[in-house]
Amino acid sequence: MKLHKACTGLSSNIQLPLHLLLLLLFLLYVEVPAAAAAANISSPRCIERERQALLIFKRSLVDDYGRLSSWGTQEDCCNWIGVHCSNRTTGHVLKLDLHAEYVFPHRPLRGKLSPPLLELQHLTYLDLHNNDFGGNPIPGFIGSLSKLKHLHLSDANFGGNIPHQLGNLSNLHYLDLSSNYFSVESQLGYWLSHLSSLTYLDMSGVNLGSAFDWLHTIKSLPSLSVLRLIDCQLSESVKSPSPLSLINN
Repeated sequence: MKLHKACTGLSSNIQLPLHLLLLLLFLLYVEVPAAAAAANISSPRCIERERQALLIFKRSLVDDYGRLSSWGTQEDCCNWIGVHCSNRTTGHVLKLDLHAEYVFPHRPLRGKLSPPLLELQHLTYLDLHNNDFGGNPIPGFIGSLSKLKHLHLSDANFGGNIPHQLGNLSNLHYLDLSSNYFSVESQLGYWLSHLSSLTYLDMSGVNLGSAFDWLHTIKSLPSLSVLRLIDCQLSESVKSPSPLSLINN
């Protein structure tokens, strides 16, 4: 009888760790897929139509230095160089920063801007400065990116007229068109006066000599706090309303 009890006790001692092991294996079986699913939910994944739009847009550019080599090689465009996506629930492309650094050797993108950018309707930030767009004009469709808040196109070898469609960017806070080769029409206010949210404007190096309404237009921008008009061939004396910070040579 004592031997039987001893064996029973020994059997119980052996079975208890086995039960725990089975329980742990079951929990791992349940938790690991759940954790993986949670990771997929928490990581932003780009939207397929926006991914395809970026790939088509890339074809209109000449990338001599392989700056966009990650575009297409990785499935998720949120991981591509210069592409920044929204929060963990939508995955929309919010920011496109393809500016070239001011370092030697200069490694600009070349080519032109193409309409597939219009698929990025949630884009709030576009920076293409210090590239080389060969004297091509800024395309008017940029004015259809209605959520843009930051547009930086300085020193990018744009030419022609500044498209009046930029006046549709009512949410724009920051606009830098400096150091390009624009032919400015006589009525600057035709588009600029509509940018009521603008706080920063740089048109340095742009010949505004023929724009007779430039001063009236600038004063009509209610939110403007920083204005840069260096080397703009302005003949009229500058009288800027406080607290506007104006730089003019």
